[in-house]
Amino acid sequence: MFPAPQGAEQGFEVPENGDAKRPEPPSPDEYEKLRREADELRRTKLSDQSPEAVRRRDLQRGMGNYVRYTGIGMQFLLIMLLPVGLGYWLDDWLGTSPALILVGAGLGAVGAMTYVVKSVFKLESKEKKDK
Repeated sequence: MFPAPQGAEQGFEVPENGDAKRPEPPSPDEYEKLRREADELRRTKLSDQSPEAVRRRDLQRGMGNYVRYTGIGMQFLLIMLLPVGLGYWLDDWLGTSPALILVGAGLGAVGAMTYVVKSVFKLESKEKKDK
């Protein structure tokens, strides 16, 4: 009439009063065995996917990369153009022809390249961690 206490259907002992004891954690050998079984299940699950599911997954990864790298490119442009624009404005205001534009271009180039290199290294380390 009443459902079995949780855990009874899995072979755990459940006392009459309903206070179930927490099972013991697995030993290191059992844990390693469970980890290997889980890795095997993940591999078989990925290999059992239909071609349509694999194509969709690859398309989603491609779109994610497109958005990610487009964002890096846009920020590269902003980091490059802001110091140049500031140099142009200061040159116009102070009357110093191309000097501050060139300084802004140099600072912008260094800043933009630093940003791109850091971003790419961060993305690569994240991809390695995800694998």
